[in-house]
Amino acid sequence: MGLLLSLLLAVSAVFGMELKRVAPNIYMAEGGYGLPSKENRGFISNAYGVLTGEGWVVIDTLSTPELAREFLSELKKIKDVPVLYVIATHYHMDHWFGIAPYKEEGAKFVAHANLKEFYEDGSADMVLEGAQKAFGVFGSVKLFPPDIVVDKGMKLKVGAEVIEIIPMTPAHTNTDLVIRVGDYLFVGDLVSYKRIPFLGDRNVSTKAWLEVLDRLEKIRFKKLLMGHGKPAGKEAIRWTKEYITFVREEVRRLKDEGLFIDEVKEALKDTPFKDSKMYEEFHMRNVYSVFNELDMEL
Repeated sequence: MGLLLSLLLAVSAVFGMELKRVAPNIYMAEGGYGLPSKENRGFISNAYGVLTGEGWVVIDTLSTPELAREFLSELKKIKDVPVLYVIATHYHMDHWFGIAPYKEEGAKFVAHANLKEFYEDGSADMVLEGAQKAFGVFGSVKLFPPDIVVDKGMKLKVGAEVIEIIPMTPAHTNTDLVIRVGDYLFVGDLVSYKRIPFLGDRNVSTKAWLEVLDRLEKIRFKKLLMGHGKPAGKEAIRWTKEYITFVREEVRRLKDEGLFIDEVKEALKDTPFKDSKMYEEFHMRNVYSVFNELDMEL
């Protein structure tokens, strides 16, 4: 019984939710690392609450309605005011699939115009069905389309707070948004730090992604608030650029030498980034994706 209690406490410590204040009016739920599983409840990404004079603005929903409700409960402990807007930085499951409780709250859902198209053409339901079969934690997910779509940038004025929403596509996906609140930039999965970014989305453009990172590096900000990991500075932008550039250059070099994909993957198993989080889960997928992407750039 003592061992079981210790294990339960350990799991709770790793996958429980405790909000961290990262700015005077910004709170963060920091997820763990790994792919979604019953053990981690799908709590593998970050969500943020911005407290304004009129209510909360949430950035990214977490993976499931259960996690979203837990996050909402924690926000309401800080201040019991309505959630007015929820903004998805992109359409991946750990940033959007928890949307239902926010809609139940009456929040307006803000996302890229391409996310609405993704929902309306049936692709979202197909992805959800696949995720339910693959991971076993998405059974209660109910998806909703955006109420407000962004394709050219916009500003939301909520109380005294001006929230700037900037499309940065294509890059990690074709739905990426960067949100600026004062001196803080919410960048979703456009930036990682010592965590391998996922380059395998069907709408990825690593070439354009590098251009987006150049744009981000020129913006003045106090902290980057990423989809995974702790708040960071420009070192995270540089690290992400280094990884993407490394994969692109090495895959291109090996392709030019006439190697086939399996040979390229074998040659790039051991890299300077091998000690980064999510290396085993994403790196080989990234090599395969970039191998095919480079063909399309010819």
